[in-house]
Amino acid sequence: MRQGESIHLEIPSSPEYVAVVRRAIEGIAQRMHFNAAQIEDLKVAVGEACANAILHGCPRSEENNVEVHCEVRADGLLVEVRNTVEGQCRPHIPAKPELNREGGLGLYIINQLMDEVQFTWTNRTAVLRMLKRL
Repeated sequence: MRQGESIHLEIPSSPEYVAVVRRAIEGIAQRMHFNAAQIEDLKVAVGEACANAILHGCPRSEENNVEVHCEVRADGLLVEVRNTVEGQCRPHIPAKPELNREGGLGLYIINQLMDEVQFTWTNRTAVLRMLKRL
């Protein structure tokens, strides 16, 4: 794959489609010559981001989908997961895992597996940008 190429996926707000995104990320990462451990990190992080978008962000309906945009860069793969949010509180990316409560590890895991993570939250849209360097 060449620098600047991009791939855009849009999946329904339904958990069974997360596997489709994971497989697509795997294929892109293999073509970019990431090693096996890096590919697994990407699959877990992007899968977790999509699962969080579905569970916490977008209500299941025909209008609400999860968008995944991948951009091939010279230094790695940039993945952006975007979803509609309604009535949710802005989550934070914890510096340490919060082991005393159920759930809540997704953003922590993403932050540990990826090289850069940026979270943007507006009134109706959440965007999680993740970079994995080669």
